[in-house]
Amino acid sequence: MPNPLRQLLRPRSAADFTAQLIDNGEVKTALDIGCGIRSHLSQFRPGVQTTGLDAHAEAIDLAKQRDVHDHYIQADILSDNLDATFDLVTLYGLIEHLPKAKGFELLDRVERLSAKFILLETPHGFVPQGPEFGNDYQRHRSGWFIHEFEGHGYTVHGTTGTRYLRGYMAGPKYGFPGCLLLDEALTLLLRINRKPKHAFNLLAVKDVRGLPARHEREAQP
Repeated sequence: MPNPLRQLLRPRSAADFTAQLIDNGEVKTALDIGCGIRSHLSQFRPGVQTTGLDAHAEAIDLAKQRDVHDHYIQADILSDNLDATFDLVTLYGLIEHLPKAKGFELLDRVERLSAKFILLETPHGFVPQGPEFGNDYQRHRSGWFIHEFEGHGYTVHGTTGTRYLRGYMAGPKYGFPGCLLLDEALTLLLRINRKPKHAFNLLAVKDVRGLPARHEREAQP
């Protein structure tokens, strides 16, 4: 049984930040880019119509088998044109798998897919990761920092413990007993949600309402 005090004190996670956006009642449709076979969005169905987008047919097939989303799109977000917009666009653990230039291109593209909000989560700085389970797409190819998202108009929070005691795949960075328990305590002490400079993951949120006018000006010859 969960410890009530521990639940009360625990820092907010990506799922919590997602819930905060959805609970305001303004999100009725959501797109999860790079959805894989699970999604933080699933818990909000049927109140929110969710769509999973992934470039890999196998991931889409497995997501369908697990009934992760209401709708599915197999597409490459960087090269395929999508004629749709969503109230919320999420990118959980995706941008770090792209080279830096492609990552910035991704940020530009998702602004055109979102009518209201964008939420993304990524490791803080470069965290090495190889081709997990033989899948080279799992390799990390870039690291991201607070100022890069803030420069694009995002509000940045911290999640997933501290960057001091978390390492490969957010596991313990060191082998001593109790490393993750110590990380939990340090997470509370450093208040990582409000002070992302200490966090292992960055959680960035952007309200894009009002941006279409800018996009229209950019599109004019």
